[in-house]
Amino acid sequence: MLQKIKQELEQGKTLLQFGFLKATGQALGMIAPLVVARFFSPELFGSYSLAKMIVFFFSTLLIASSQRPFIVFANQERAQSGKINKSFSVQCTFLAFSMLAFLSLNLIFNKAIVAYAQISPTDLLFVSLAFVGLALKTFLCNLFLAMGQMLKNSLAELVFGSLSVALIFVFYLLDMVNLRTVFLVYPLSAIILIIIFFKTIDFNLLLPFGFDRNYFTDMFNFTKWVTLGVTAVYFINWGDNLVLRAFVSMDDIGEYNLGYQVFKGLSTLIFIINAYFLPFVSQHIEDSVKMKNYLFNKRPKILLLGLIAIGLLFIIAPYIFRFFYGSLYQGTIVVLRVLLIGSVSILYTIFYDPILNALKKYKFAEATLIMQVLLNVLLDLILVPRMGMLGAAVATVLAYFCRAITIEVYFRTKLKKLLKI
Repeated sequence: MLQKIKQELEQGKTLLQFGFLKATGQALGMIAPLVVARFFSPELFGSYSLAKMIVFFFSTLLIASSQRPFIVFANQERAQSGKINKSFSVQCTFLAFSMLAFLSLNLIFNKAIVAYAQISPTDLLFVSLAFVGLALKTFLCNLFLAMGQMLKNSLAELVFGSLSVALIFVFYLLDMVNLRTVFLVYPLSAIILIIIFFKTIDFNLLLPFGFDRNYFTDMFNFTKWVTLGVTAVYFINWGDNLVLRAFVSMDDIGEYNLGYQVFKGLSTLIFIINAYFLPFVSQHIEDSVKMKNYLFNKRPKILLLGLIAIGLLFIIAPYIFRFFYGSLYQGTIVVLRVLLIGSVSILYTIFYDPILNALKKYKFAEATLIMQVLLNVLLDLILVPRMGMLGAAVATVLAYFCRAITIEVYFRTKLKKLLKI
């Protein structure tokens, strides 16, 4: 028995290393807003959350949409030619366009953003810098995944998360923790991250630049559909605020978003599974033996560990919140426990995401996300006026479970035949 366990651990050594580093980095990223909440009132944390919502809207629309296409195409290009210069050239083009589009949209909607988040125009400048920092960090981390350097990717996430938390405490020691310095943490962390990892980048894989029209067209078509999906995910993550803003106080928005930050942090940790297996599945999607091992051997073990972790967090959450926040944010506990139920469906379906992307079934994947966000918003409009912020949590959970059922049915009726398993 012990020998079998030892063999399993040895086989999964890379996954364990990747998962540990990635999880620690993502956990630090999750901790950062929780630390901010310790220094902010619920009302100010509400403004912080709404401003952060704006940052992630632009990041999702302009940056995250090209992440999966870049990783998929780069790994397939690397398998064929040993380089990723064509995919990298297209990705650099996307990044340049994203920065230009962000500047334009920010100038057009600046007054609306200031009014919505209840911040000043100067605060908005720092919010904009946060977008730039997040974009640079995401670009670097995706580059490592595209090069098949998963441990570097997870290490970069760890360093960025560590820098974010460390800089918040530096500003605290300087008695400078406010809305502006909290957002300034993003670009400062990104700049330091690039300096640290610049020499570790294998430019032989990236150069010479080789802009290929076919690659651009294929990645752009993939990205268009992914944009629909990631935008839907954005509204799943942040859309509750649109309804809450109309029906509840800024204090309630702050309490809800604190609970949602923990849930979203847990969801991000779960998505490590997708980030780790996407390159592998992209390369071996036609190998039925390896796909069977992925689905029927690796998946159940990881799923069991995840369920245990979610259960433990459900139990200890009230004690953690009382210890750190005292009498503040007590309404957050019930919200978080409801949302943790929804994290089970995320964990269950995450193993299908690499398969859908490798098979380029992105139309179906994004359609399910759009269905989820529409259902989520509809349920928000029904439940929030009656149940307040708890209604938003219930709506989120129900929408996640509906998507999980849809994907499971599609896998059993369509994908199993394609995979020949």
